[in-house]
Amino acid sequence: MTVRTVEDVKLYVKPIFFSMEHQYYYEGPCRMASGEALELGFDALINGKIYEGFQKAIQFNLANDDRFCVLDPVIIRSTDDWDIKEAWFEEMLADDQKADFYLINTAFGTNTLIEEFALRTKKPIAANPFKMFGQLCFGSSVRRGADVVFALDWPELKRKMLDVRAEKAVRTANILLAPRFDGTKAMVGGTDTFDSLTQVRDKLGTNFRFVNIHELMDMMEPLPEGGNHTTPGRKTMNLTDEDLAWCEAQADELMGGAQACQIERQYVINSFKAYKTVDKLMDYYDCAGFSAPCPDSCSTRRLNEQQFTFCLTHSLNLERGVGSACEYDVTTVLCMILEMALSGKAAYMGNTLPLPKLPDGTLNWADPKYAVEIEGGTDDLYITSHSTPTRCFHGLDCKDDYELRHFALDAGFGAVERHDFDQDKGQVITMCRISSDLTQMFIGRGTIVAGIGFDTDNCNNGFVFRVADEQDFFQKQVTFGLHLPLIYGDYGEDLAFIAKRLGLEPVLA
Repeated sequence: MTVRTVEDVKLYVKPIFFSMEHQYYYEGPCRMASGEALELGFDALINGKIYEGFQKAIQFNLANDDRFCVLDPVIIRSTDDWDIKEAWFEEMLADDQKADFYLINTAFGTNTLIEEFALRTKKPIAANPFKMFGQLCFGSSVRRGADVVFALDWPELKRKMLDVRAEKAVRTANILLAPRFDGTKAMVGGTDTFDSLTQVRDKLGTNFRFVNIHELMDMMEPLPEGGNHTTPGRKTMNLTDEDLAWCEAQADELMGGAQACQIERQYVINSFKAYKTVDKLMDYYDCAGFSAPCPDSCSTRRLNEQQFTFCLTHSLNLERGVGSACEYDVTTVLCMILEMALSGKAAYMGNTLPLPKLPDGTLNWADPKYAVEIEGGTDDLYITSHSTPTRCFHGLDCKDDYELRHFALDAGFGAVERHDFDQDKGQVITMCRISSDLTQMFIGRGTIVAGIGFDTDNCNNGFVFRVADEQDFFQKQVTFGLHLPLIYGDYGEDLAFIAKRLGLEPVLA
């Protein structure tokens, strides 16, 4: 295994073609046909053409999309003896451990057989949307616990299958966490994250791997004779001379590609050393996400002594589709994985605050340096900012223009990417956050109206966005938390669908 990105997640789809063939010539209330259609063998001929169409639909919609992996199909031929064979279930469920999703073609006369299959597997099932009669036969199965996904056409079905793929990205993720104190929450920072990681594992399936923050920071230099200070005598995953050379080369490339660079080369190298160390640990523990506690780490004074921050680590992780969040906000890591798997775009997290008006009508900026001109009025505004923008907001396969600045105002260390959000005015955004008690998912939407902090240092690059109703948005947000991880585009319907599948109540704003 290696570090897993959201692009590595495949939805394994198992097609099953159900058919029924009459074995005798007869007419009656279950046989609405005439002439040669009543003859033995006619059903097999028609079923063959239906199967051909089913295969073409799969090929067109799924097989040519690398987000899906289509497994070998199973064909079940039942008869008007209404026979149900145990061997059929063995064949249909042979790949049940590997399959994520069953795509079935329903047929008249196979209702009872399909219902039993739907109840035997715990995996989601969808019927060929061309066969509308088949979908409307699942009512009893759903109420008895079957996981059935319904869709009116193939575009809707494919979108929902991709939603299930995003769900899989969260359910199968391992997250690397680097605490200083408690492994669940930081002392300062993202304290509105999950109350129990055990509960997260039991409800969502996500697993967690831990490394102490002091051990991680020791690994950012080559292993000294006798081992690191915190792990004397042990062989650990310290950076090698080859790794250091890689960090220098990457720093030069990142600085060379920047529109402007306001940070010294050594400090960029230092930030790459943090990224490379985290990458090695994530690779070792087969992880798809990372978080470390910013204030808890900062107060050790080691970041100041080693002259780095984790800001660039988070930006670079997100640019490759790896969940990565500041302030030990584990909730944000999972939400980012979900959002990126949905959209194929890098996610972003920020301190997300309402921007209400003062009695004199001016905006109540959280910090005067954020103040910018707003077009289109000053009602229903929000602001979000942090130091982890990326170059891939419009897609993991493309890179936006960027600048490089520093986090530490005096010393000048801590590389941070800068994105000019003014270029994205009018862009619709979608954000989500799971409640700390794992009962609800906040889903918010807005539109970018102005960028902030592009030409400043420290933790303040972001944007102002407009929501439908600031009061409604705020009253719903307050029980979820400060950070609302987001992506570009409107994915509210998808997130609501996934929330229900995860056993969470969607709360839309």
